[in-house]
Amino acid sequence: MTESPIRPATIFPAKYLYHTVMDLMSDQPAESRFVAAVLVVCSVVSVLLSLWCIHIDHVINNDGIEYIRTAERLADSDWAGAITTYKWPFYPLLMLLVSKIAGVSYLVSGHILNTLFFTGAVVLFVLTVRVFGGDSKRLTVLAAFVALIHPAFNEYRAFIIRDAGYLVSFLVALYFLGRYRMFGDFYHRLGIILSLLVASLFRIEGLVFLFCTPILFSIFKPRPLGLRWPVLMVTVVAAAALVVVLAWWLLMPNVSVNHLSVLDQPLQVLTTAWHQVASGIGHKLTILRSEFLGQYSSKYVYVLFGFAIFMIVASATLSQLTVPWGILVVFGAVGRYSFRDSGLDRLWLSVIGMHLVILAIFASIMLFLAPRYPLALGMTVLLIAPFVLEKLFFSLHWRELSIARRSAIILLLLWGVGESISGLDNATRAESVKASGVWLAQHAVETGSLVTNDRRIAFYSNRYLDRDFISSDHRLILRDLAKGRWPQSEFIALRFHRRQDHTQAGEQLETLGATLVEIFSQPSGDTVIVYRLP
Repeated sequence: MTESPIRPATIFPAKYLYHTVMDLMSDQPAESRFVAAVLVVCSVVSVLLSLWCIHIDHVINNDGIEYIRTAERLADSDWAGAITTYKWPFYPLLMLLVSKIAGVSYLVSGHILNTLFFTGAVVLFVLTVRVFGGDSKRLTVLAAFVALIHPAFNEYRAFIIRDAGYLVSFLVALYFLGRYRMFGDFYHRLGIILSLLVASLFRIEGLVFLFCTPILFSIFKPRPLGLRWPVLMVTVVAAAALVVVLAWWLLMPNVSVNHLSVLDQPLQVLTTAWHQVASGIGHKLTILRSEFLGQYSSKYVYVLFGFAIFMIVASATLSQLTVPWGILVVFGAVGRYSFRDSGLDRLWLSVIGMHLVILAIFASIMLFLAPRYPLALGMTVLLIAPFVLEKLFFSLHWRELSIARRSAIILLLLWGVGESISGLDNATRAESVKASGVWLAQHAVETGSLVTNDRRIAFYSNRYLDRDFISSDHRLILRDLAKGRWPQSEFIALRFHRRQDHTQAGEQLETLGATLVEIFSQPSGDTVIVYRLP
């Protein structure tokens, strides 16, 4: 009996898959066709990730409402009102343009912009890693892997925020900085300046980096002491201009300065801003003395303040980077598994240092940092991640490692994957907020007919322009209602977190003569109570 021949179909797919994986993980330089294919796949996957995140978190964020209000002011050519509403109007202007061109709402235009921006950030991250020395096929694929799974690239895909535009512009600047290290020509300098100029249209940090470009350029070309003076003088002048502009930006929401005072009264702007910042910090120091330090320990208030700033910056950065990825980066930095050019190492560390200084200044003024503030810092730090992953996967001699070390590395990698998956599992807990707003849109149709403590409820009920009827603290709302404020209002809608008890608020409303109409709640989300006012 003759044996049946082995069918090629049973072998070729396995061989093809094996050779494909080996080709992807090759340490050979990636040709342009390979890079283009990786970037196309990254773009498609990034768009799909954005659609998924918007699907599971479809309730608008609070900042998105402010951008929409600003875009509406811009549509009416009310530039002064737009800047009063939001002092950084470039992103709302882009929303307005996309809305006009595509014929969609401002909400949809915001999602379109952020999808494009985050996709651009993924692509630019891969290109920047390549410029920083990761030009092999293996490192190109690992860079794409990091950009597609890390929470820094995915956590805010469903949000309408200007930060996405800043991130892609900042990564363009980093890309040109890497190219400038290679070629050192005028065109790459111009690219750096223009990209940071665009970044400054989204966030104030872009302006800081723009004025710090003399420092960034000097990192690559150490000069004799005599030739450093021109760079130093340019840096001093740029720093002085930056301080004035930052002071103007800080005061712009107030009536203490007008929009042109930075040009005709720079010293007044500077002194006013300094007094405002000093007053704010002094108030915080007073609170620290009275609440945390005793009579005989008040001299340590500056130590406590500095420690608080350090902890705010460190916790915000680690929260954005996540613990396992942070350990991975520290392992790479300590083990010198970084870039293959000492100049790029200096650039990387310098940019990280600038980020930390900016965050420390923000924290000292506000004594808090929004979770998304360290996004650009996180992406800068992650530039080293593909190189560290290459070392772990392909250079370590696993058989020579102890069982404890192998177990620790495997646990760290699994932990990192788990954190990355959690970045794509941010399902909304505000279904009741949207549902209550949709219900109120059919009942609270008159201006001023709704009082609420949540801007999103006001947005979905088409009452988000009634700013005097929106207050974030429900206790203040109840107190003002008892004093007779908002006599013409017909409904009150109060949102409570899932662990908040709304019984007492309901009893106070009933004492004022209000009648319970609806309760919107979900087991793992917020609760909204709607009362009809007398």
